[in-house]
Amino acid sequence: MNPEPYEIIGVESSPYSIKVRAVMRYRRLPHRWLCRMPQFYAPVQDVRPLLMPVVRFPDGSRHVDSTPIILALEELHPGGRRVQPDDPVLALFSLLIEDMADEWLTKSLFYFRFAHDADRAFAPAWVMDDSYPDIDQAALAEKAGAFLARQTARMATVGAVPDNASVLKATFDRVLAALEPFCALDRFLFGTRPSLADFGLFGQLRTLSTDPTPAAIMRATAPRTENWVRRLDDLSGVDGTWQATDTANAAVTALLSIVGDSYLPFLNANAAALENQQPDVSVALPAGHYRQAPFRYQAKCLAELRRAFAALSASDRERAAPLLRETGCLEHLATD
Repeated sequence: MNPEPYEIIGVESSPYSIKVRAVMRYRRLPHRWLCRMPQFYAPVQDVRPLLMPVVRFPDGSRHVDSTPIILALEELHPGGRRVQPDDPVLALFSLLIEDMADEWLTKSLFYFRFAHDADRAFAPAWVMDDSYPDIDQAALAEKAGAFLARQTARMATVGAVPDNASVLKATFDRVLAALEPFCALDRFLFGTRPSLADFGLFGQLRTLSTDPTPAAIMRATAPRTENWVRRLDDLSGVDGTWQATDTANAAVTALLSIVGDSYLPFLNANAAALENQQPDVSVALPAGHYRQAPFRYQAKCLAELRRAFAALSASDRERAAPLLRETGCLEHLATD
């Protein structure tokens, strides 16, 4: 008897929902896609924390948070289509880039989504139409307006405010600049098969490539990247291998530089603000000064990344150190 398939409850406009779905497609794991926003879907109201996506595993358990879900799949399905490279050093690089996409590039997504009139009109209607596909236009407009009000009220919490615009725009531009030459020549960041890092970038960039303002930027400056992102949505037909050495290509180096000079400094400042019970995270970054309220989940992110680095063997840490030092990551990961 075949086990029950996985069930993914999320919406197309959620970078984390489509990221998990893309991984399951690549891994050829039987699943059902239920296009609903969990917060408005009665059968999952008991799930805590109620985040997107909610994934029901074949054993009936429900899970949230895309990275732990994907890593759980690595353990449950240890076959040849895993998304973390076999080399522990490359796996660490992949995790760092994926976490940057999930927690830092997403701030750019949030900013663009609600900072301009065209995006404010487009995105809330998209989200609500996915969640309530059977309602009429008047009801859709009402729900979209309520959703817009809720989300814009959260912009300061996640740092997606005009005062941080230079940093958030620069992050998006730097990610595109890192990927565009690479996408024209290679397939994926760590070989001819996709990694966790590729899927993390996919989730954010697929959504950014749909919202009007960032889509126009991507099509003007990084059209090959947009095509690459579109392909990542379903890689079930792709077979490939991990790269033979731990030497990073230019795209990986550029992406790790964003991790080292912007994302990890923010995480450190956030952790310090929480420890010292400060009301604001305030940190000087290459693209400008960045400020937001401290966020406990992102303190957990820093702890997990440091734990992943510490878990490397001494020889693997030695192999990883030159690139981590060059990109500014090492000083934030090595705590001894």
